[in-house]
Amino acid sequence: MTAPAYQLHNIKVHYKQRCVLDIDKLSLQQNQCIALLGDNGAGKSTLLNLLAFTAQANEGEILLAGQQVSYPLSTTHRQSIGYVSQHPLLLQGSVRDNIMLALKLQGIGSQHHKELTQTALAQVNLEQLADQSTATLSGGELKRAAIARAISYQPDILLLDEPFSHLDQHHYQQLETILLQLSKQNKTVIFSTHNRLQGLALADSSINLVNGRVTSTPLLNLFHGNLHHHIFDTGKLQIYTTSNIDNAHNIAIDPNEIIISKHALESSMRNCFSGRLTLIAEEIDSIRLTVDCGEIFHALISQESLTQLALSLGDTVYLSFKSTATKVF
Repeated sequence: MTAPAYQLHNIKVHYKQRCVLDIDKLSLQQNQCIALLGDNGAGKSTLLNLLAFTAQANEGEILLAGQQVSYPLSTTHRQSIGYVSQHPLLLQGSVRDNIMLALKLQGIGSQHHKELTQTALAQVNLEQLADQSTATLSGGELKRAAIARAISYQPDILLLDEPFSHLDQHHYQQLETILLQLSKQNKTVIFSTHNRLQGLALADSSINLVNGRVTSTPLLNLFHGNLHHHIFDTGKLQIYTTSNIDNAHNIAIDPNEIIISKHALESSMRNCFSGRLTLIAEEIDSIRLTVDCGEIFHALISQESLTQLALSLGDTVYLSFKSTATKVF
């Protein structure tokens, strides 16, 4: 049986007397594309730094492919991981120069540099810019060059921190294609994003992070606020729930439990909000509606329901859900 790419046990990371990452147990499987989902400050970058072994936890243990590792990493372990930070820095010189320097630093024999460089450039569709100065690259080209540098020595694992941030639509689509291709080449690809819908669409599996903790709660309708006497106040909406947990500051609503209508429903459902329909999108076996009610909600309905409702963008719609459809934590 193949060992997971990573196994984390009792991990704690402290920063300025605050615990920013607290993971009891987490296993990340090999040869999958995995999305780390969560808002800014949820702990995604901290976790990626641990997985790249560029930082150490204050407590706990991380196994790499079932093996205990020591600091600094051995050459073999170091060559098994490629890491691209959120704001990658390329050195002066050409794209090719940067890739060949990475190969040298990884201890790869010079006789392999040309072939590995060409392969990496081809994988990210950057062959035409191989000899261009890194100072002249656009944001999307720089991201692809950094990925080429990270995969040039053919690591088993590729880690990317917010790779889609600040990209235009063209480079966004190019990068999606690159990640999908890499994940099909028996590589483990782990990337972070605050765009939950994008992460769920692109990845084989996802890890949800909230305030440094892993949660199984869906993050599509996740709001922050305060709970008091079964009412969760987001600052914009008051949501009825069955929970009354001390110190709860997050609530999530299952998108499958939300009922969409053109008029307010007469029902026992205690939560009913009106809003503007801002997006209609096809999912694999359903339709996703995005509704701005002051807070942004996502609901999943069938194609048949969409036809019956005859919805158009900009329509005022009502969304209703039971207090039992909420999860507070």
